[in-house]
Parts: sequence; C-alpha cells; structure tokens
Amino acid sequence: MALTAEQETAAKASAKSYLEYSIYVLCVSLGLDPAACNHPYTNPVASGTWSYDAHECLKEQLASLNALG
Repeated sequence: MALTAEQETAAKASAKSYLEYSIYVLCVSLGLDPAACNHPYTNPVASGTWSYDAHECLKEQLASLNALG
C-alpha cells in the first residue's frame, strides 16, 4: 500500500522534527553548539574514545536530515 502525497509530506515533517530534536540533544550532550553542527560532519574524536559512537550517531543524523531536504 503506497502512501498518498499528503501522508508522505506528513511523515517527512515528522521525521525532520524528530531528527532536529535528536541532533539538538546530542549536540548539547557533547558540548557542541547546535547551530554550528551541519552536514557534512566529521567526527572530531578518535575511535575507541567514550564519545566516538555519539559523534558517529550525530554524523548519521545530520546526513539523514540533509537527505530529507
């Protein structure tokens, strides 16, 4: 069953809202300025450090938000 154009627009808006909030929370948790975090994002910490996975998550979320337009 395919989504209608209206349903697709609503789903994208919901996904964008969730990603924006999640990105904000991650940035604040990592001590970053949310306004300065944009795609493409480069992980500034080395693999194996305590915050590496969180920065990777932030990188993926910024890419997803960018893909949604």
